Amino acid sequence: MKTELSRVMHTGWCRHSCLFSSAGFTLMEVLVATAITGIALGVLLSGFAQGHRQAFRGDMARKAAGAAEVVLHKLNSDENGFPQSDEGDIDGYEGWTYRIESRELVLDITEPGGLPGEDEEDSEGASGIEVPELMEVSLSIIPPDGSHPFMLTLWENAGEQ
Repeated sequence: MKTELSRVMHTGWCRHSCLFSSAGFTLMEVLVATAITGIALGVLLSGFAQGHRQAFRGDMARKAAGAAEVVLHKLNSDENGFPQSDEGDIDGYEGWTYRIESRELVLDITEPGGLPGEDEEDSEGASGIEVPELMEVSLSIIPPDGSHPFMLTLWENAGEQ
């Protein structure tokens, strides 16, 4: 009897050819392992997707910088300087458009302790100072896919216009 019991314990088979060994995985273990693998793959794939989006946005920013250079060169070579307001297509960049606005630079000065955006009644020390020597030029470069525009703001000497 002892030899039969030791044979059953070593091989895992009983006299009736039934398997009673716990050498495999239970259904619960398989489900937990599958869930952990799924979560890990989800995290990895979302990281790859985010990297792809960032690379695409970087490529669009590079193209927008080139388009802005073309627009600024075109407008700077004009004898009249930057227009008050203008928009149009960009040469060499199919589907890309620009919008430009220029105005006298106005600096909002606030006394220490005052917060920008307060009502005039509340902020007695806030005042706007016009700087006639400088123009604030805002250039928007709009991509062809209609995504967010790229913005460029610069201060230009009003005497150079």
